[in-house]
Amino acid sequence: MQKEIQLKTKDNHIIYGTLNSEQKSQTLLIFVHGLTGTQDEHHYFNAVPFFTKRNFDTFRFDLYSKNPNARRLIECSITTHSEDLKLIIDFFKNRYENLILISHSLGALVILSTDLSDISKIVLWDPTAGFNDIKEKGGVYNPELDKYILNWRMDIIIRKQMVEEWKSLTPDRLVNRITVPCKFIFAGNYNKYQLWKPFLDKIKVKNESVIVEGATHGFIEEGTEQKLFNETLTWIK
Repeated sequence: MQKEIQLKTKDNHIIYGTLNSEQKSQTLLIFVHGLTGTQDEHHYFNAVPFFTKRNFDTFRFDLYSKNPNARRLIECSITTHSEDLKLIIDFFKNRYENLILISHSLGALVILSTDLSDISKIVLWDPTAGFNDIKEKGGVYNPELDKYILNWRMDIIIRKQMVEEWKSLTPDRLVNRITVPCKFIFAGNYNKYQLWKPFLDKIKVKNESVIVEGATHGFIEEGTEQKLFNETLTWIK
């Protein structure tokens, strides 16, 4: 069963999401995408049949989109994302016994900026972290726009608050925000594990980390998505 869900925010935007289930489950997996992502990226779209067949319901949503009255990335910050995620948690928390958050990249910062008191577990797929200089991320400040431009596959405009919050969320600070059991799944052919490694032993709740060898940040290499899902499953089942 697939159901499209729309949630209205306090500031009159709409969050568009998709709920999937094959049978009534007591556990809902909520997927939080990364910067410039969407709910229909391969690792969320393909996660639906993988996890629903194993009796998990799934909910994936867009932090911003072209849909009517949806947020636009240029208006967003990590705080905005966190507030919207909390709205989603509040919507589902009385409908399921267990809520599990799963994020990719910048989505980890969103999760770790959100109240986790109603969350059973979290899984962080190759999480990003703070930085010293936006140039490390391929970004430059544009004074005419009073915003930052990321020179990625295409030029992406983001607001100053997004950059300032992202910059401040370094691993040494983030590990103190992990208050529920957490699993890190790192891509072997990327650099995120080295950022987090010195701080993983400072996490005070049950946790583990694993590296998917041969994977880059998007887990697009043959077989790596399946390993990503299998590693996630071992933590949440």
